[in-house]
Amino acid sequence: MKVQKLAVLSAFLAAPFMISAPAQAAPAVHCASNSLYLVAAVERDGSVGERLIVKNNAAGAKAACNAKIGKSDFVIGSKDGEDDDAYYLLRLEGKYLLIDDGTGPDRTLLIYDLARKARVFTAGYSEEDFDADSKSASFWMSTEQKPTKQNCKDLAEIKKNDLTPAIEIRATFDFTTGTLSKSTQARCVAHQ
Repeated sequence: MKVQKLAVLSAFLAAPFMISAPAQAAPAVHCASNSLYLVAAVERDGSVGERLIVKNNAAGAKAACNAKIGKSDFVIGSKDGEDDDAYYLLRLEGKYLLIDDGTGPDRTLLIYDLARKARVFTAGYSEEDFDADSKSASFWMSTEQKPTKQNCKDLAEIKKNDLTPAIEIRATFDFTTGTLSKSTQARCVAHQ
């Protein structure tokens, strides 16, 4: 009994001097889900963007919104600090996942077909003009068309401000057919 009391007293007296590692906070997670998929967007530690964990909801039990990667899950985006992915969950619609990629004003839109586990679209886009509903997503996308005085009335001003002129067209991605349609509507914008 005396030995037991001494052990407890020793542990109590030593406790203030013990050094313990700080507890690592769990990464922030937010999710989007529908009847087919749950996408967990996990904030990357020490880096920008999110790692996107795609979980199947159609297989029966609903997937949990957490950072755990299951055997049948797949990941879009790199692990912390591995590369420069700056992916952000934009929208989940049916089997399509829309991702905003970038940290500055010049952004890229990525569209994944989750059933095929494949990227089906990538283009620069203007995030402030992005609009989506359950049927489609509409946005201004970058083109390879060269800006000229004829198609870019602000060409001289854009160049004077050390910016890059670019021609964008209005495009719509149809979630039902998985197709992209491009309008004839075009505009000239300044990129950094």
